[in-house]
Amino acid sequence: MNRVFADLALGVRLAVGGSRKSWVRLLLQGVGIGLCVAVLLLAASVPTAFGNRQQREEAAGPVTTESADAPLLVENGSVAFRDDNVRGMYVRVLAPGAPKPPGVERLPADGEILVSPALAELLASREGELLRPRFPQKVVGTIGDEGLESPSQLRFLAGDGKIEPAEDNRVSGFGNAEYGEGLPEVMLLLSIVSAVVLLFPVLVFVSVSARLAAAQRDRRLAALRLVGAGATRVRLIASGEALAGAVVGLVIGFGLLHAVRPFVGDIPISQLALFPADVVPTLPLTLVVVVAVPALAVLTSVFAMRRLIIEPLGVVREQKPVRRRLWWRVVPALGGAALLASQAGLFGSGSKPNDAVVVGGVVLLLFAIPALLPWLVERVVSGTRGATPALQLAVRRLQLDAGTAARVVGGVAVVLAGVVTLQMIFATAEREVRGDRAASADVKHLTVDVSGNADLPQLPGVLAGVKGVVDVQELTSTYAVGPERQHFAVKIGSCDALRLSTGIGSCADGDVFVVPPASAEWGTVQTGDTIALGKARVPWTAPEVKQAAGNDTGLYITSAAVAGIGLTGELKEVQAEVDLAVPDVVEHARNAIAPYGWRVHTYFGGEDISDRVEESFSLVRNALYGAALVTLLLAAASLLVVGLEQVRERRRPLAAMAASGIPRSTLAWSLVWQNAIPLVLSTVVSVATGVVLGALVARVLDGEVVFDWAGTGLVTAVSVGMVALVTVATLPSLRRATGALGLRTE
Repeated sequence: MNRVFADLALGVRLAVGGSRKSWVRLLLQGVGIGLCVAVLLLAASVPTAFGNRQQREEAAGPVTTESADAPLLVENGSVAFRDDNVRGMYVRVLAPGAPKPPGVERLPADGEILVSPALAELLASREGELLRPRFPQKVVGTIGDEGLESPSQLRFLAGDGKIEPAEDNRVSGFGNAEYGEGLPEVMLLLSIVSAVVLLFPVLVFVSVSARLAAAQRDRRLAALRLVGAGATRVRLIASGEALAGAVVGLVIGFGLLHAVRPFVGDIPISQLALFPADVVPTLPLTLVVVVAVPALAVLTSVFAMRRLIIEPLGVVREQKPVRRRLWWRVVPALGGAALLASQAGLFGSGSKPNDAVVVGGVVLLLFAIPALLPWLVERVVSGTRGATPALQLAVRRLQLDAGTAARVVGGVAVVLAGVVTLQMIFATAEREVRGDRAASADVKHLTVDVSGNADLPQLPGVLAGVKGVVDVQELTSTYAVGPERQHFAVKIGSCDALRLSTGIGSCADGDVFVVPPASAEWGTVQTGDTIALGKARVPWTAPEVKQAAGNDTGLYITSAAVAGIGLTGELKEVQAEVDLAVPDVVEHARNAIAPYGWRVHTYFGGEDISDRVEESFSLVRNALYGAALVTLLLAAASLLVVGLEQVRERRRPLAAMAASGIPRSTLAWSLVWQNAIPLVLSTVVSVATGVVLGALVARVLDGEVVFDWAGTGLVTAVSVGMVALVTVATLPSLRRATGALGLRTE
C-alpha cells in the first residue's frame, strides 16, 4: 500500500513540477474541472437553499390554540397589487410577552406596520404610488431576513386593534409545519429535469478535462519505463497526475462558488431569488463531489490507457479496429423513452409522476448520445470513399479510430440535446401561460372575497362609488362533493351576478349551469345527480344542468334553484364589473376598500401583464442560453486542447506527408473533414434526441408539445460554429508540425 501511495505522490510531483508547460497543463486541467465542480456545487446547494427557505416559511406560520388566554390574535392578510401578491399578517397583542414571528424585534401596535426591505423600496418608488393607500399605518421597522423567504419577497406585519377573538385566530406561538406551501409539483419536477439536463454534460467534461495533454504524458511514461518502472507502476503514476489536476480543479471550483454566491440575491424572479447565506452545499453532496470528481478523473485516465503499450522507447496504441455492437447502445434510449412514456399524463389525471423515474428516463436518453455516436461514426465512415485527397485522408483516419473523434464531439452533442430539450419545455410553458392570459383577457370584473363571517354591508356601496365601476353583484361561494368524492367549486347568485363570472347566455331564476373541468381531478355535475352542497354537506339534486363557457370551472346556480336548503356560514363574494378604459380602475377599487384590511381579499384575472410575462420568460431564456454558452465554452476549451494534442501526437506522419509533396492545405482540409463528419452526425443525433426528450417531458408535464425551431437552429449554429472555430485554431499547430523539425526522431 505504501508503494501505491508513493507512486501516486510521484505522479503529483510530476504534474506540479518541471517546466512552465507542466504548470500550464495543470492549470488547463484545473480550470476545466473547476468549472465543472462549481456547477456541481451549485447544484448541491439547491437542497439547502430551498430547504432553508421552506423552514423560514414554516417558522413564520402561526400556531393556533383554542385557549381563551391566548396572548395574540392573528389574521392572515393578502394585498393584491397588479400581478403581485403582498402577503402578511395583522396582529393584536392581548398580553405582555406575546410571541413574535421570526425577523421581528417587537410586535407592532394598532396603526403600526413592519415591512420587508423589498416592500419598503416598492412603497418609496414611483411604481408603488397606488399601493401606498393600502398601508396607511406608520412604518416602525423592517422584517429581518429570518422572517423572509427571499430578499425580494413583499411581506408585512401590521397591528390592528379591531381584531376580535374567533375560532381560528388565537395564537400561542409561531412555527407551523403546515404553513409552508413549498414549491409547486410542476415547478419542482421542471427544476429537477433542468438540473439533470445541465449537469449531465458537466460529468462528461470532467472526464474530457482529465485527459488533456495526453501526448506529453505519454512521453513521460516512456521515460519512466526507460529508468526501470514497471507497466503497473507507470499507470499508477499517471493516475497521480490526473489526481493532481482534479485537486486543483476542486480548489478552483470552491473558489468560483464563493465568487458567485453574492449575486444569487439579485435574481429578479422572487421564486428563484435566494439569500447568499443559503447557497451552501449539503455535506453529503459535497462529499460526493469531493470524492467523485478525483475518482472520475483517475478512472478516466486509467481507462484512456487501456489500449496503450508503454515501452521504454515510446508509447504506441493498439490500432486494430474494434467492431462496435449496436444492441446495448440502443437499450438506454429505448429504456429512457419507456420510463418517460410511463409517466405521461399523470399530472392531468390528478396524480404525481415519480421523480426518480423521470430523472432516470432523462439520464438514459442523454447517455444514449455518447453511447451511440462511436457506432454511428464507424458505420458511416466504413463504407465511405473520399472524393478528394483531403476527404480520403480524413475518412481513413476515422476508419482507424472513429471512437476518439466521436468522444471529442460527444460532449457538445450532449449539451446541444439538453438545450434543445429545455427550449421545448420552456416554449411549452410559455405557450400555456400566454394561452391562459389570452383566455382571461376579456375578464372585466374584480372579485372581492369576504373573510369568514365578517358583516360588511357597506362594501358593495363603496365599490359602486369608484369611478370606472359599472356594476356590483353579490354571490355566495362554496363547494360541493360528488358521488365519487370529487370536489368542485360552486357559485350561487342572481343571473346578472353569474354572468360576470362565466359566459352564460339566456338565464332565468332557477337555472343551473356548469363549466366543464379541464382535468379529471375536478368533478362535474349532470342533470339528476345528487351532491353534498356546502360546508354542511346538504344533499341536493341538480335539476336540468346547462353547459356554459368560462375560465373558472365549476357549478353556477341561481338563487331560486337552492332556495330553502339552509346554506349557512358560506363565503361571501362581491363581483365588481369595471370599465378597463379607465386607467388603473382596479387599483383604485382596491384602494377604496383598503380600510377593510384583512377582512377582504381581491383577485382580478384580466390584468395586462404581458410585458412582465415576456420579461420573465426572456430572463429564463437568457439564463438558459447563458448556462449553455458556459458549457459550450468549456467544451470548446477541451476540444481545442484535445485537437492540439492530436496534431502533436501525429506530427511525424504529418511532417512525412508534407515532405513527400502533399500540400499543407490538403492536410488542413483533412483535419476540417475529420471534425466535420462526426460533428454533423452528432448534431443530427443530439437534435433528434433533444426533440424526443422534450416531447416526452412535455407529455409528463401534461402540456402541449411546442417546437422552438428558431432557438434550436440558433444553438445548433453556435455549436457548429464553435467546433469550426476550434478546428481553425488548430491549423497554426498543424503548420508547425509539418515543418522539417517534425521529421526528427529521438
